[in-house]
Amino acid sequence: HTRKHPTLTSELPAPIMSSTPAGSPATRPRKSVSPASSASSSRPRGQSGGGLTGQGGSTSSVPAAAAAAGPSAASIAGASAANAVAIGATSSSAGKESTDPPLLVLKVGTSSLMVSDSAGYRVNLANLARLVDLIGSLRRKNYQVVLISSGAVGMGCIKLGLQSRPTSARTKKAVAAAGQSHLMRMYEDLFGTLRLQVAQLLINQSDFLDKDHWSSVKTTLMECLKLGVVPIINENDSTNTEAMRFGDNDNLAALTAVQLEASGLFLFTDVDYLYTANPRTDPDAKPLRIVPEPWALKVDTDAAGSGLGTGGMSTKIVAARTASTAGIPCGLINGQHPGRLHSFLEYGLDSKPGSAEDGDRTLPEGTYFMAMPQERTVGDTRRWILSLPASAELLLDDGCARALANKKSLLPIGILKVTGKFERHECVKLFHRSSEIGRAIINFTSEELLRLRGRHSSEFEAILGYTCPPEACHRGNVILTVDGDSLRSFDVIGKLPDTTSAGQGKTKPIKRNSSFS
Repeated sequence: HTRKHPTLTSELPAPIMSSTPAGSPATRPRKSVSPASSASSSRPRGQSGGGLTGQGGSTSSVPAAAAAAGPSAASIAGASAANAVAIGATSSSAGKESTDPPLLVLKVGTSSLMVSDSAGYRVNLANLARLVDLIGSLRRKNYQVVLISSGAVGMGCIKLGLQSRPTSARTKKAVAAAGQSHLMRMYEDLFGTLRLQVAQLLINQSDFLDKDHWSSVKTTLMECLKLGVVPIINENDSTNTEAMRFGDNDNLAALTAVQLEASGLFLFTDVDYLYTANPRTDPDAKPLRIVPEPWALKVDTDAAGSGLGTGGMSTKIVAARTASTAGIPCGLINGQHPGRLHSFLEYGLDSKPGSAEDGDRTLPEGTYFMAMPQERTVGDTRRWILSLPASAELLLDDGCARALANKKSLLPIGILKVTGKFERHECVKLFHRSSEIGRAIINFTSEELLRLRGRHSSEFEAILGYTCPPEACHRGNVILTVDGDSLRSFDVIGKLPDTTSAGQGKTKPIKRNSSFS
């Protein structure tokens, strides 16, 4: 669709469509996630269910309902059957057969790389050596690995002899600049002992805002892997502004896994599991070994980190949710024992969701967040949309939410409320009954949509005075962040709250959900 602005003679660009633009990288076929058994299983690109198979801090409170997914192996078996996405399961959908080795994205934080005491920072060399040895072992088993590594500021403190982490933003940037080269030198030396070469990529959020630039980053990473190099990624702390920061490397790791269509994401932290409460203060806290529906977890975003880095447990849950949305399972592992990653791969060796032996298999040594079942292809456009910042929100009625679950476009008639300011083709959050259900690229400005919400498309030209597309968001530019089945069960309710004089004041304000921010 094209439309003419009333004050401009040129036509506005058509809504972004889901096809890959010219110049962006071709679809990357991926091999079955088991390097040793490519003949027996395959996973179409972008489909969930292709979990992980292979050879063999801080905490945050979550609802008690999630605890049901905890230590009980029997309940885990049932969850696996319901979701059909346990590690090791393969997709039966039609699609391209995989041809490349499985790709794992690993994220290590400052708390796993360094320790701090009264004498200042020092490198946890034993931990670092175990991490490098793990990556070497994975490479020998034909896994491709991308490492997201924090630690530039901590290494800068060591290099410059600082006793504590700087608090001034200007000083922190300078210390990060000094420490990043020191960090990479250490990685170069350690990986060199295993005859592995590394490459450094420093990324800003601005690199993900433009799709062509996003595709360029993806192409560079894919070429590094093709050359047999281990890419090591960090946020560019020395040049970033607050507005252009990812916030933490957990988020960067999740977005990188989504970007590269990874087979799995692993986050190293300073605790053994995700718990139902803080185990350091609550003796009744129970570990969650399997989380069947990470998109349904309510995150306590006030949870604090270790003090060495910038993230906490809440940021890791958000990262797991992001990866899960794109059909990527995620593992949470104690960074003191990076070798526990193998237990996640072994857990999926003979995984058959719903089989009788599910309850007898040894659980992974950490918390496993299962991938969300994918009912539609997660192509590059939808992956890119997940990486875009979004502050504006659209509150949808039940019928509109069900339409999105049924792969329809988002029409203005189903929008109950518009919150925030935005321009055309920006990313917005989609809410239904106070919970975020998706992200989308919008075809209207916030001012236009406020006038069109609840109205039929036949009225649009008369309202705006110029032609415009009928949909607020094209279906190719929408990605759901919840299971579509959860949206199909709602009955259709009235399109708009009562705005007559008799009904004014009855509309409840939208409840903001920051758990996917």
